[in-house]
Amino acid sequence: MKQYLMLTNEELKRSWKMIVSIILAMASIEILTVVGRVIYHERQVQEYMGYAKLTESEALRSFGKLSFEQASAYFSYFILIGAVLVILYAVQIWYRDWLGESKYIYRLLLLPGSRAKIFFAKWTSLALVIISFIGLQWVVIQFSHVIFNWLIQDEYRASSSLQLSIELKQLYTMSLSDLLLFVVLSLFIVSFLFMLVLLERSYRKTKGLLFMVLEVASFFIVMMGSMYVIEKLDIFLTQEISAIMLAIFVLYFAYTIWKSLRLLKWKISV
Repeated sequence: MKQYLMLTNEELKRSWKMIVSIILAMASIEILTVVGRVIYHERQVQEYMGYAKLTESEALRSFGKLSFEQASAYFSYFILIGAVLVILYAVQIWYRDWLGESKYIYRLLLLPGSRAKIFFAKWTSLALVIISFIGLQWVVIQFSHVIFNWLIQDEYRASSSLQLSIELKQLYTMSLSDLLLFVVLSLFIVSFLFMLVLLERSYRKTKGLLFMVLEVASFFIVMMGSMYVIEKLDIFLTQEISAIMLAIFVLYFAYTIWKSLRLLKWKISV
């Protein structure tokens, strides 16, 4: 356990500057988009007043007031960018150990004890990054909402309440079960990527790529095939279908971790 915690701490130390820099950059850009959207909206209304020779109230009735949902419309794209960066980090966290002159992976593989601690240290690092990103994104949303209400004039604002787009509402439902489901799905993707990387590192070149393609294909065949069979049988209730698909998902999740640990133990050599 002590060695696992030390490895997890080491993984975070090696990446925290990059992670913090990316998160701060994204947060700054998101806040600036809200500020820019408020300024742009007010300028458009003023220009419309001059062009159409209307009073401010008439222009606002015609042009429309601005809501926080509209001002934060681009937040969904930033979250998507964050998801892509997490996926890239899930691949990079392994390959960086093989690349470079130091070949850090050899030091890890030669550590005494089970190699499982190497896998779970990296896995835990990704889990902490994902949870931190979700939490900090919610802080950015709240802070942006405060800035929005402070910056915009009352007559230009559609509502002072916190309104989110459909995409953001799906992510930030404030339901613990929905949040847990999102985190679990994210960690499944991480585990699946870990397995693909370890397959490539175990067999290299053409054989490794072939196994990667087979694993991806088998995943879609299992999931789509299960859904097709269940639909054709037409004997299950909605709750039963959900339970079956959840069981298949959990089993495949466990399989990706088991496969990765097996590759790390038996196929990855120093």
